[in-house]
Amino acid sequence: MKRETCKLCYARPAISSYSALLFGIGGNILMATLIVFLIYSCSSGDTKKEAGIYDVNILDAFNTNEDVSTSEFIDGTIEYIPLESKKEFFLDNAAQIFVTDLYIITLAKNQIYLFNRKTGKFIREIGHYGNDPGGYKRVVQAFPFDEKRKMIYTGGWDPKSYCRYPLSGEFAEKITAYSFDNKEDMSNGVFGEIITSIAPLNDTCFVGYVWNINGKQEAKLIAFNGNNHRIKIYPQYKRFDYDINRDGISVFSWNAKYYQLKDQLHFFERFTDTVFTVSIDTLQPKFVLHRGGTKNATATDFTKNKGNVGYFLIENIFESDRYLFFKIRSAKENFGGEFYYGFFDKANGRTEVSKNVAGINNDVDNFLPFRVQSANQYNEIIGSRDAYEVKLWFEENPEKATKLPPDLQKLKVLEETDNPVVMIAKLKR
Repeated sequence: MKRETCKLCYARPAISSYSALLFGIGGNILMATLIVFLIYSCSSGDTKKEAGIYDVNILDAFNTNEDVSTSEFIDGTIEYIPLESKKEFFLDNAAQIFVTDLYIITLAKNQIYLFNRKTGKFIREIGHYGNDPGGYKRVVQAFPFDEKRKMIYTGGWDPKSYCRYPLSGEFAEKITAYSFDNKEDMSNGVFGEIITSIAPLNDTCFVGYVWNINGKQEAKLIAFNGNNHRIKIYPQYKRFDYDINRDGISVFSWNAKYYQLKDQLHFFERFTDTVFTVSIDTLQPKFVLHRGGTKNATATDFTKNKGNVGYFLIENIFESDRYLFFKIRSAKENFGGEFYYGFFDKANGRTEVSKNVAGINNDVDNFLPFRVQSANQYNEIIGSRDAYEVKLWFEENPEKATKLPPDLQKLKVLEETDNPVVMIAKLKR
Protein backbone atom coordinates (compact mmCIF):
# COMPACT_ATOMS: atom_id res chain seq x y z
CA MET A 1 0.00 0.00 0.00
CA LYS A 2 1.43 3.37 -0.93
CA ARG A 3 1.89 6.04 1.69
CA GLU A 4 -0.93 8.53 1.88
CA THR A 5 -0.90 12.12 2.96
CA CYS A 6 -2.82 13.14 6.03
CA LYS A 7 -6.51 12.69 5.38
CA LEU A 8 -9.08 11.92 8.00
CA CYS A 9 -11.92 9.67 6.99
CA TYR A 10 -14.16 7.35 8.93
CA ALA A 11 -14.08 3.63 8.21
CA ARG A 12 -17.54 2.08 8.30
CA PRO A 13 -17.99 -1.07 10.36
CA ALA A 14 -19.11 -4.02 8.29
CA ILE A 15 -22.77 -3.84 9.36
CA SER A 16 -25.81 -2.53 7.56
CA SER A 17 -25.98 1.18 6.78
CA TYR A 18 -29.16 1.41 8.83
CA SER A 19 -27.56 0.05 12.00
CA ALA A 20 -24.51 2.23 11.44
CA LEU A 21 -26.80 5.23 11.21
CA LEU A 22 -28.42 4.28 14.50
CA PHE A 23 -25.01 4.09 16.09
CA GLY A 24 -23.88 7.41 14.72
CA ILE A 25 -26.98 9.49 15.30
CA GLY A 26 -28.64 8.10 18.35
CA GLY A 27 -25.68 6.73 20.23
CA ASN A 28 -28.14 4.16 21.53
CA ILE A 29 -26.00 1.10 22.12
CA LEU A 30 -28.92 -1.08 23.14
CA MET A 31 -30.86 -0.38 19.95
CA ALA A 32 -27.75 -0.87 17.81
CA THR A 33 -27.02 -4.19 19.49
CA LEU A 34 -30.57 -5.32 18.75
CA ILE A 35 -30.27 -4.37 15.08
CA VAL A 36 -26.95 -6.22 14.72
CA PHE A 37 -28.49 -9.25 16.43
CA LEU A 38 -31.44 -9.27 14.04
CA ILE A 39 -29.21 -8.97 11.02
CA TYR A 40 -26.78 -11.72 11.91
CA SER A 41 -28.69 -14.19 14.04
CA CYS A 42 -29.46 -17.56 12.54
CA SER A 43 -32.24 -19.97 13.30
CA SER A 44 -30.26 -22.50 15.36
CA GLY A 45 -26.83 -23.78 16.27
CA ASP A 46 -23.90 -22.56 18.34
CA THR A 47 -22.36 -20.50 15.54
CA LYS A 48 -23.52 -17.72 13.24
CA LYS A 49 -22.49 -18.64 9.74
CA GLU A 50 -23.98 -15.60 8.02
CA ALA A 51 -21.38 -13.02 7.10
CA GLY A 52 -18.73 -15.19 8.77
CA ILE A 53 -19.66 -14.13 12.30
CA TYR A 54 -19.35 -16.75 15.04
CA ASP A 55 -21.08 -16.89 18.41
CA VAL A 56 -18.65 -17.95 21.16
CA ASN A 57 -20.84 -19.00 24.10
CA ILE A 58 -18.31 -18.81 26.93
CA LEU A 59 -20.82 -18.46 29.75
CA ASP A 60 -22.93 -21.42 28.59
CA ALA A 61 -19.84 -23.60 28.15
CA PHE A 62 -18.55 -22.69 31.61
CA ASN A 63 -21.90 -23.59 33.20
CA THR A 64 -22.02 -27.10 31.74
CA ASN A 65 -20.85 -30.15 33.67
CA GLU A 66 -18.61 -31.25 30.83
CA ASP A 67 -14.87 -30.64 31.09
CA VAL A 68 -12.42 -30.24 28.23
CA SER A 69 -9.21 -32.13 27.45
CA THR A 70 -6.17 -31.42 25.29
CA SER A 71 -6.92 -34.32 22.91
CA GLU A 72 -9.87 -32.30 21.62
CA PHE A 73 -7.54 -29.83 19.88
CA ILE A 74 -4.01 -31.31 19.98
CA ASP A 75 -2.89 -33.60 17.16
CA GLY A 76 -0.14 -35.94 18.35
CA THR A 77 2.20 -35.43 21.29
CA ILE A 78 3.29 -32.48 23.42
CA GLU A 79 6.89 -31.30 23.36
CA TYR A 80 8.38 -30.05 26.64
CA ILE A 81 11.35 -27.66 26.56
CA PRO A 82 12.84 -26.49 29.87
CA LEU A 83 14.42 -23.07 29.42
CA GLU A 84 18.03 -22.72 30.49
CA SER A 85 18.32 -21.23 33.97
CA LYS A 86 21.06 -18.89 35.13
CA LYS A 87 20.87 -15.87 37.41
CA GLU A 88 21.75 -13.59 34.47
CA PHE A 89 18.50 -14.45 32.71
CA PHE A 90 16.02 -15.72 35.29
CA LEU A 91 12.54 -14.79 34.07
CA ASP A 92 10.13 -12.78 36.19
CA ASN A 93 6.64 -14.15 36.85
CA ALA A 94 3.88 -14.41 34.23
CA ALA A 95 6.13 -14.33 31.17
CA GLN A 96 4.51 -14.12 27.75
CA ILE A 97 5.84 -16.81 25.42
CA PHE A 98 5.91 -17.04 21.61
CA VAL A 99 7.54 -19.67 19.40
CA THR A 100 8.93 -19.56 15.86
CA ASP A 101 10.63 -22.32 13.87
CA LEU A 102 13.98 -21.40 15.47
CA TYR A 103 13.31 -19.50 18.66
CA ILE A 104 11.37 -19.24 21.89
CA ILE A 105 10.67 -15.59 22.74
CA THR A 106 9.90 -14.73 26.36
CA LEU A 107 8.70 -11.36 27.64
CA ALA A 108 8.38 -10.52 31.32
CA LYS A 109 8.78 -7.33 33.36
CA ASN A 110 11.73 -5.43 31.85
CA GLN A 111 12.94 -8.68 30.25
CA ILE A 112 12.92 -9.90 26.63
CA TYR A 113 14.96 -13.07 26.17
CA LEU A 114 15.53 -15.37 23.22
CA PHE A 115 16.02 -19.13 23.65
CA ASN A 116 16.73 -21.97 21.23
CA ARG A 117 13.53 -23.59 19.96
CA LYS A 118 14.86 -27.16 20.23
CA THR A 119 17.16 -27.11 23.26
CA GLY A 120 15.90 -24.22 25.40
CA LYS A 121 19.43 -22.76 25.57
CA PHE A 122 19.65 -19.04 26.17
CA ILE A 123 20.72 -17.08 23.07
CA ARG A 124 20.47 -13.34 23.78
CA GLU A 125 18.56 -10.47 25.32
CA ILE A 126 16.50 -8.40 22.90
CA GLY A 127 16.80 -4.67 23.50
CA HIS A 128 17.17 -3.50 27.08
CA TYR A 129 15.29 -1.65 29.75
CA GLY A 130 16.62 1.87 30.19
CA ASN A 131 16.07 5.56 29.46
CA ASP A 132 18.88 5.78 26.93
CA PRO A 133 19.14 5.48 23.12
CA GLY A 134 17.84 2.08 22.16
CA GLY A 135 16.23 1.38 25.55
CA TYR A 136 12.57 0.74 26.34
CA LYS A 137 10.33 1.59 29.29
CA ARG A 138 7.95 -1.36 29.39
CA VAL A 139 7.12 -4.70 27.86
CA VAL A 140 3.63 -4.54 26.33
CA GLN A 141 0.84 -7.11 26.38
CA ALA A 142 -1.50 -5.75 23.72
CA PHE A 143 0.78 -6.76 20.83
CA PRO A 144 4.30 -7.74 21.89
CA PHE A 145 5.41 -9.89 18.91
CA ASP A 146 4.90 -9.45 15.17
CA GLU A 147 5.41 -12.99 13.90
CA LYS A 148 5.25 -12.09 10.21
CA ARG A 149 7.99 -9.47 10.42
CA LYS A 150 9.84 -11.06 13.38
CA MET A 151 9.71 -7.83 15.40
CA ILE A 152 9.28 -7.17 19.13
CA TYR A 153 7.17 -4.18 20.28
CA THR A 154 7.77 -2.33 23.54
CA GLY A 155 6.61 0.92 25.10
CA GLY A 156 8.93 3.92 24.86
CA TRP A 157 9.62 6.57 27.49
CA ASP A 158 7.48 9.10 25.69
CA PRO A 159 3.91 7.87 26.43
CA LYS A 160 3.07 8.20 22.74
CA SER A 161 6.07 6.24 21.48
CA TYR A 162 6.81 2.56 20.87
CA CYS A 163 10.06 0.76 20.07
CA ARG A 164 10.66 -2.10 17.65
CA TYR A 165 13.44 -4.66 17.86
CA PRO A 166 14.30 -7.52 15.46
CA LEU A 167 15.17 -10.90 16.93
CA SER A 168 18.84 -10.09 16.37
CA GLY A 169 18.40 -7.89 19.44
CA GLU A 170 19.41 -4.39 18.44
CA PHE A 171 17.15 -1.33 18.44
CA ALA A 172 15.38 -0.85 15.11
CA GLU A 173 13.16 2.23 15.32
CA LYS A 174 10.81 4.36 17.36
CA ILE A 175 7.19 4.74 16.27
CA THR A 176 5.16 7.66 17.56
CA ALA A 177 1.36 7.68 17.53
CA TYR A 178 0.39 11.32 17.84
CA SER A 179 -2.94 12.06 19.51
CA PHE A 180 -5.35 14.85 18.67
CA ASP A 181 -6.40 16.61 21.86
CA ASN A 182 -9.36 18.91 22.13
CA LYS A 183 -7.94 22.01 23.84
CA GLU A 184 -11.32 22.94 25.31
CA ASP A 185 -11.72 19.50 26.88
CA MET A 186 -8.18 19.52 28.21
CA SER A 187 -8.65 22.95 29.80
CA ASN A 188 -11.77 21.66 31.55
CA GLY A 189 -9.88 18.69 32.99
CA VAL A 190 -11.55 16.19 30.65
CA PHE A 191 -9.49 13.36 29.19
CA GLY A 192 -8.23 13.96 25.69
CA GLU A 193 -7.33 11.29 23.16
CA ILE A 194 -5.02 8.64 24.68
CA ILE A 195 -3.51 6.00 22.38
CA THR A 196 -2.51 3.05 24.56
CA SER A 197 -1.29 0.45 22.04
CA ILE A 198 -0.36 -0.04 18.40
CA ALA A 199 0.03 -2.91 15.93
CA PRO A 200 1.13 -3.15 12.26
CA LEU A 201 -1.69 -3.12 9.73
CA ASN A 202 0.70 -3.79 6.84
CA ASP A 203 4.32 -3.02 5.95
CA THR A 204 3.80 0.76 5.96
CA CYS A 205 0.82 1.46 8.23
CA PHE A 206 -0.09 0.95 11.89
CA VAL A 207 -3.26 1.07 13.92
CA GLY A 208 -3.50 2.58 17.38
CA TYR A 209 -6.19 2.03 20.00
CA VAL A 210 -7.83 5.10 21.55
CA TRP A 211 -8.68 4.41 25.19
CA ASN A 212 -12.36 5.20 25.70
CA ILE A 213 -11.83 6.04 29.35
CA ASN A 214 -14.63 8.60 29.65
CA GLY A 215 -17.22 7.24 27.23
CA LYS A 216 -16.85 10.27 24.95
CA GLN A 217 -14.07 9.31 22.53
CA GLU A 218 -14.86 9.68 18.83
CA ALA A 219 -12.28 7.15 17.60
CA LYS A 220 -11.92 3.47 18.48
CA LEU A 221 -8.86 2.93 16.28
CA ILE A 222 -6.76 5.22 14.13
CA ALA A 223 -4.65 4.11 11.17
CA PHE A 224 -1.47 6.05 10.47
CA ASN A 225 1.63 5.62 8.34
CA GLY A 226 5.31 5.95 9.10
CA ASN A 227 5.15 9.70 8.61
CA ASN A 228 2.53 9.91 11.37
CA HIS A 229 -0.14 10.88 8.86
CA ARG A 230 -3.60 9.66 9.83
CA ILE A 231 -5.17 7.61 7.08
CA LYS A 232 -8.35 6.32 8.71
CA ILE A 233 -10.42 6.80 11.84
CA TYR A 234 -12.53 3.84 12.93
CA PRO A 235 -15.37 5.36 15.02
CA GLN A 236 -16.05 4.58 18.66
CA TYR A 237 -19.80 4.10 19.12
CA LYS A 238 -19.86 3.11 22.77
CA ARG A 239 -21.05 6.00 24.95
CA PHE A 240 -21.46 6.06 28.71
CA ASP A 241 -21.68 8.56 31.55
CA TYR A 242 -18.41 8.99 33.41
CA ASP A 243 -17.42 11.06 36.42
CA ILE A 244 -13.84 10.81 37.65
CA ASN A 245 -14.79 11.60 41.25
CA ARG A 246 -17.54 8.98 41.25
CA ASP A 247 -15.97 6.30 39.06
CA GLY A 248 -12.23 6.69 39.62
CA ILE A 249 -9.62 5.48 37.16
CA SER A 250 -8.85 1.83 36.47
CA VAL A 251 -5.57 1.00 34.73
CA PHE A 252 -5.11 -2.34 33.00
CA SER A 253 -2.14 -4.12 31.47
CA TRP A 254 -3.98 -3.75 28.15
CA ASN A 255 -7.15 -2.04 26.97
CA ALA A 256 -7.12 -3.58 23.51
CA LYS A 257 -5.64 -6.82 22.23
CA TYR A 258 -4.33 -7.54 18.73
CA TYR A 259 -3.31 -10.79 17.06
CA GLN A 260 -2.36 -11.89 13.56
CA LEU A 261 -3.69 -14.77 11.47
CA LYS A 262 -2.77 -15.36 7.83
CA ASP A 263 -1.47 -11.81 7.30
CA GLN A 264 -4.64 -10.30 8.78
CA LEU A 265 -4.77 -8.22 11.92
CA HIS A 266 -7.52 -8.87 14.48
CA PHE A 267 -8.61 -6.61 17.31
CA PHE A 268 -10.52 -6.94 20.59
CA GLU A 269 -11.49 -4.11 22.94
CA ARG A 270 -11.50 -5.26 26.58
CA PHE A 271 -14.97 -4.13 27.65
CA THR A 272 -16.87 -5.06 24.48
CA ASP A 273 -18.01 -8.40 23.09
CA THR A 274 -16.70 -8.46 19.50
CA VAL A 275 -13.44 -9.55 17.87
CA PHE A 276 -12.85 -7.69 14.60
CA THR A 277 -10.74 -8.31 11.52
CA VAL A 278 -9.01 -5.03 10.69
CA SER A 279 -8.42 -3.77 7.15
CA ILE A 280 -7.54 -0.33 5.86
CA ASP A 281 -11.19 0.10 4.87
CA THR A 282 -13.21 -1.38 7.72
CA LEU A 283 -13.59 -3.35 10.92
CA GLN A 284 -15.23 -6.67 10.06
CA PRO A 285 -16.94 -8.46 13.01
CA LYS A 286 -15.74 -12.06 13.28
CA PHE A 287 -16.50 -13.39 16.79
CA VAL A 288 -19.13 -12.35 19.33
CA LEU A 289 -18.09 -13.39 22.85
CA HIS A 290 -21.07 -14.23 25.04
CA ARG A 291 -19.56 -14.05 28.52
CA GLY A 292 -22.24 -12.46 30.69
CA GLY A 293 -23.78 -9.01 31.05
CA THR A 294 -21.35 -6.91 29.02
CA LYS A 295 -23.76 -4.62 27.17
CA ASN A 296 -23.18 -1.76 29.62
CA ALA A 297 -19.65 -2.77 30.64
CA THR A 298 -16.96 -0.09 31.01
CA ALA A 299 -13.50 0.19 32.51
CA THR A 300 -14.99 1.67 35.67
CA ASP A 301 -16.41 -1.78 36.53
CA PHE A 302 -12.98 -2.58 37.93
CA THR A 303 -13.00 0.27 40.45
CA LYS A 304 -12.88 -1.11 43.99
CA ASN A 305 -16.33 0.01 45.12
CA LYS A 306 -18.23 -1.61 42.25
CA GLY A 307 -18.89 -4.93 43.95
CA ASN A 308 -19.74 -8.09 42.00
CA VAL A 309 -19.36 -7.99 38.23
CA GLY A 310 -21.65 -10.16 36.14
CA TYR A 311 -19.36 -11.29 33.33
CA PHE A 312 -16.02 -12.95 32.61
CA LEU A 313 -13.04 -10.74 31.94
CA ILE A 314 -11.01 -11.67 28.86
CA GLU A 315 -7.33 -11.88 29.84
CA ASN A 316 -5.92 -13.27 26.58
CA ILE A 317 -7.31 -14.14 23.16
CA PHE A 318 -5.73 -15.46 19.95
CA GLU A 319 -6.63 -17.59 16.95
CA SER A 320 -5.33 -20.46 14.82
CA ASP A 321 -6.66 -21.84 11.54
CA ARG A 322 -9.37 -23.84 13.30
CA TYR A 323 -9.64 -22.50 16.87
CA LEU A 324 -10.13 -19.31 18.84
CA PHE A 325 -8.39 -19.66 22.21
CA PHE A 326 -9.07 -17.53 25.27
CA LYS A 327 -8.13 -17.06 28.90
CA ILE A 328 -10.87 -15.72 31.18
CA ARG A 329 -11.19 -14.57 34.75
CA SER A 330 -14.32 -15.49 36.66
CA ALA A 331 -16.95 -12.89 37.47
CA LYS A 332 -16.43 -12.37 41.17
CA GLU A 333 -16.06 -9.05 42.93
CA ASN A 334 -13.70 -6.77 40.96
CA PHE A 335 -12.82 -9.77 38.75
CA GLY A 336 -11.07 -11.32 41.73
CA GLY A 337 -11.88 -14.88 40.66
CA GLU A 338 -9.79 -17.67 39.21
CA PHE A 339 -8.42 -17.99 35.68
CA TYR A 340 -9.83 -20.53 33.23
CA TYR A 341 -8.88 -21.54 29.69
CA GLY A 342 -11.02 -22.48 26.73
CA PHE A 343 -11.45 -22.49 22.97
CA PHE A 344 -14.01 -22.18 20.21
CA ASP A 345 -13.89 -24.73 17.39
CA LYS A 346 -14.76 -23.05 14.09
CA ALA A 347 -15.20 -26.45 12.42
CA ASN A 348 -18.19 -27.49 14.52
CA GLY A 349 -19.25 -24.30 16.31
CA ARG A 350 -18.56 -25.63 19.80
CA THR A 351 -17.25 -23.59 22.72
CA GLU A 352 -15.34 -25.43 25.46
CA VAL A 353 -14.10 -24.08 28.81
CA SER A 354 -11.93 -25.98 31.29
CA LYS A 355 -13.30 -26.29 34.82
CA ASN A 356 -9.78 -26.80 36.21
CA VAL A 357 -8.01 -23.61 37.33
CA ALA A 358 -4.71 -25.43 36.77
CA GLY A 359 -5.37 -25.48 33.01
CA ILE A 360 -6.88 -27.77 30.40
CA ASN A 361 -6.85 -31.44 31.43
CA ASN A 362 -3.88 -33.13 29.76
CA ASP A 363 -5.02 -36.53 28.50
CA VAL A 364 -2.36 -36.61 25.76
CA ASP A 365 0.41 -37.75 28.12
CA ASN A 366 -1.33 -37.51 31.53
CA PHE A 367 1.13 -34.89 32.71
CA LEU A 368 0.61 -31.27 33.75
CA PRO A 369 -2.55 -29.43 32.62
CA PHE A 370 -2.06 -27.20 29.56
CA ARG A 371 -2.37 -23.40 29.88
CA VAL A 372 -2.69 -22.01 26.38
CA GLN A 373 -0.62 -18.87 25.74
CA SER A 374 -0.14 -18.34 22.01
CA ALA A 375 -0.29 -20.00 18.60
CA ASN A 376 1.95 -19.59 15.57
CA GLN A 377 1.89 -19.79 11.78
CA TYR A 378 3.04 -23.42 11.93
CA ASN A 379 -0.29 -24.42 13.46
CA GLU A 380 1.29 -24.98 16.86
CA ILE A 381 -0.21 -24.20 20.25
CA ILE A 382 2.15 -22.94 22.94
CA GLY A 383 1.81 -23.14 26.70
CA SER A 384 4.12 -23.12 29.71
CA ARG A 385 4.37 -24.17 33.34
CA ASP A 386 6.58 -22.72 36.05
CA ALA A 387 9.35 -24.95 37.33
CA TYR A 388 7.91 -25.04 40.84
CA GLU A 389 4.64 -26.41 39.40
CA VAL A 390 6.55 -29.17 37.62
CA LYS A 391 8.44 -30.06 40.78
CA LEU A 392 5.22 -30.08 42.82
CA TRP A 393 3.48 -32.37 40.30
CA PHE A 394 6.23 -34.98 40.64
CA GLU A 395 6.02 -34.79 44.43
CA GLU A 396 2.24 -35.21 44.45
CA ASN A 397 1.99 -37.83 41.68
CA PRO A 398 4.76 -40.41 42.25
CA GLU A 399 2.80 -43.28 40.71
CA LYS A 400 1.81 -41.32 37.58
CA ALA A 401 5.40 -40.13 37.23
CA THR A 402 6.68 -43.69 36.79
CA LYS A 403 4.46 -44.07 33.72
CA LEU A 404 5.80 -40.99 31.95
CA PRO A 405 8.22 -41.47 29.03
CA PRO A 406 11.92 -41.01 29.86
CA ASP A 407 12.17 -37.54 28.32
CA LEU A 408 9.46 -36.26 30.66
CA GLN A 409 10.85 -38.01 33.72
CA LYS A 410 14.02 -35.94 33.25
CA LEU A 411 12.03 -32.86 34.27
CA LYS A 412 11.95 -34.24 37.80
CA VAL A 413 15.39 -32.72 38.44
CA LEU A 414 14.17 -29.14 37.97
CA GLU A 415 14.57 -26.76 40.87
CA GLU A 416 11.54 -24.70 41.83
CA THR A 417 13.37 -21.45 41.02
CA ASP A 418 14.35 -22.53 37.48
CA ASN A 419 12.95 -20.92 34.36
CA PRO A 420 9.61 -22.21 32.99
CA VAL A 421 9.02 -25.30 30.89
CA VAL A 422 7.56 -24.48 27.46
CA MET A 423 4.91 -26.81 26.02
CA ILE A 424 4.44 -27.04 22.22
CA ALA A 425 2.02 -29.21 20.24
CA LYS A 426 0.49 -29.42 16.80
CA LEU A 427 -3.15 -28.41 16.46
CA LYS A 428 -5.81 -30.39 14.66
CA ARG A 429 -6.87 -28.99 11.31
